Amino acid sequence: YEADVQALFNRLAQSNNPNAAEIEDSPALRGLLRRARIRIEMAGDQEDIDEALDILGEALSMAPNNNEIISMMEQAAEKNAHASRRVNDMFKRYGVNRTLPSPTDVARPRTRATDEFPQPAVPGQEAPRPTEAAAYAYNDDDDLMSQLSETYYAGDYQQTIDIANRILNADSGNLSAQEYRQKAEDNLIRGIVPDHRIPFDARVSYNRANSLVRAGNYDEAARLYREARDIAEESGILSWKDVEQALLDIQDLALARELLDEGDRLIQADNWQEAVRKYEGALRVVPNDPLAEERLDNARRIQQDADQVAMRLNMLSGTMQEQIEQLQNARSTLARARQLLPSSQRLSELQRQIDAKLSGVKVHLNEQAQALLARSRNSASIDDRLALNNDAIRMMEFAVELDPNDTSASDMLMQARTSVGEFTKARQVIKRAQTLISQNYDSELSQARTMLAGLTDSVQDEQYRLVVNDLFNRYIERVSGALQEGNSNEAQAWLDQLREEPFRILGRRSDIFRLENELRGRRNRGRFILAGIGGIILVALAFAAMATRPQWEAALFPSPTPSDTPTLTPSITYTPSASPTASDTPLPSSTPTPTLTSTPTFTATWTWTPSPTWTPSFTPTATLTPT
Repeated sequence: YEADVQALFNRLAQSNNPNAAEIEDSPALRGLLRRARIRIEMAGDQEDIDEALDILGEALSMAPNNNEIISMMEQAAEKNAHASRRVNDMFKRYGVNRTLPSPTDVARPRTRATDEFPQPAVPGQEAPRPTEAAAYAYNDDDDLMSQLSETYYAGDYQQTIDIANRILNADSGNLSAQEYRQKAEDNLIRGIVPDHRIPFDARVSYNRANSLVRAGNYDEAARLYREARDIAEESGILSWKDVEQALLDIQDLALARELLDEGDRLIQADNWQEAVRKYEGALRVVPNDPLAEERLDNARRIQQDADQVAMRLNMLSGTMQEQIEQLQNARSTLARARQLLPSSQRLSELQRQIDAKLSGVKVHLNEQAQALLARSRNSASIDDRLALNNDAIRMMEFAVELDPNDTSASDMLMQARTSVGEFTKARQVIKRAQTLISQNYDSELSQARTMLAGLTDSVQDEQYRLVVNDLFNRYIERVSGALQEGNSNEAQAWLDQLREEPFRILGRRSDIFRLENELRGRRNRGRFILAGIGGIILVALAFAAMATRPQWEAALFPSPTPSDTPTLTPSITYTPSASPTASDTPLPSSTPTPTLTSTPTFTATWTWTPSPTWTPSFTPTATLTPT
C-alpha cells in the first residue's frame, strides 16, 4: 500500500496548496529546470553537479512533488557519492519519497462543463424546430455577437470565451462564435496582451529592461521585467507572455554568461577540454550566440594546435631538412595558438621545447656547413668545390632562417655565396678560354692565356690543366713554325710567353729547353756567317792599307819641318826726358820702357792613331738538365 499512501499524500498536498498546478507551470520553475538540466548534461567536475543540485533544491522548494525535479535529482545522484548524499538530504528535508509515482497519480485531463459545449444531436432524431422563444431571442443573439467582438478586440479574452459559450449553447453551429472562442483561448494560453491594455509605466519598465539586456546588465533588467509584470497584474493583466518569456531569456543569458566566465577561467588555466565543454553548454543555453561561438572556436583551435605541436615534437624524425621543416611548421602553428592565448604556460613550455630542438639543429647545421667548406678548400676540382659550397649554402640558409640574429652563420653564408660566385666565374672563364683556343688565332690565344693566367686558385682543377696544356701545345706549334720560317724574333717572343703563367703549372721545361737550344743554334750559325764575312772584309782592308801605306802614312804621320815662330822678349830702353821742377836746379831721371820683340822657335809634336784588330773566338757549352 506504499504507492497508494504516496498518491494520497500527493493529493492532500495539492488540496492544501491550490496554486500547486500554477507553480508547476510557472516560467520561473521551467527556467530553473532548464538551467539544472544543462548543468547535469555538461557536468565535467563536482562543481557543475553541486551547482545543478543547488538549482534543483530551489525548484524542489517551489514544487516538492514535481516528478521531473525528482527525476533530475536522481540523475544527478548517480554522478558520484557526494551528490547522492546531498540528494538524500534534500529529499529528507522536503519529505520526498524516492519511489516511483503510482499510476493512479497520473493527472487526468480537465473536463469542460457540460454547459460550455452544446450537446450533439442524437443520430436518427429530428432536429427540434425553432420556437417562438427562439424567434424572440434573435435580437439577443445580435447583441451577444456585438459584445463578443467588442470584448475580443478589447483584449478581455475570458469574457469573450464566456459570451461565445452562451451563443454556442443557443446555436451550436455559429461559426463566428466558434472562431472567436478559439482565438481567445489561444491568446490566453500564449499570454498575449494587446498593447493598449498594457499600462504606460509597465511599458516603460519593459523597454528599459530590453535596453539593459542589450547592454549585458541582466540583474537590473530582471528587476525591471518583474516591476513591469507587477504593474500589469495590478491593472488586471494576470498573464503577460512577453514579460514571462523575457524573464526566461534573462535566466538563460545569465547562465550563458556564467558558463562563458567559467570557460574563460579554465582556458587561462590551460584546461582547454573543460573550457570547450563550458562554451558548448553556453551555446546550448543561448543558441547562435556569436560570443560563445567565437570563444568555442578559439578554444578548439588552441587545443588542436597544441596537440598537433606536441605530436610533432614527439615524432620528430627524418633527414635534417625534414626535421627543420617539421620544426618550422610546429613553430608557425604554435605562434598562431599563442596569438589567441599569449599568457598560456603550457604553450610557453611547448615554445621552449621547440627553441631547444631548433638550437640543437642549428648547431648541427653549423658543424656540417663548416665541414663542407673545409672539404671545399681541400678539393682540387672546381665542380666538386662548387657542389660542396652549394650544400653549405643550403645548410647556412636553414640556420639563418632558424636564427636570423646569428652573425656567424650569416658570415659563413656570405663566404659560401662569394666562393660559389668565384667558382662559377672560373668555370665560365675556362669554357670561354677553351672556345678561344679552338679558334687557333694569335689574338685569341693571347686572350686565352691572359684569362687563364688570372685563375690562380684553380690550378689543380683537371679541366683547367687540360685547357692550359692545349694552349701550351698551340704555343709550341707557333714557336716551331717561326723557327721553320727562320723568324727567330717571333720564336723568341713565343718562348718568352711560354715561361710565364699559366704554363708554369705544367712543368714541361724540356720542350722549352729543346726549342731554346734550337733557337740558340740558329742564332749562332748566323753569327758565324756574319763573323766570317767581317773577317774577310778586314783582311781585304789590311792588304789595301799595306799597299797604300806611303800615302796614308805621310798623311797620318808627317815629318818635322822648321818654321818661323814669333817670340816676345821683354827689354828695357832708357828714354831721356826733361821734367820741370820747382827748384832752380834741374835733376836728370832714367825710366825703363818694355818693348815686344818676336823670336822664331820650332817645336815637334808626335801623334798616335790606333787601328781595329778583330780576334774571333767560339766556345760551345753543352748542358743537359733533366726535368
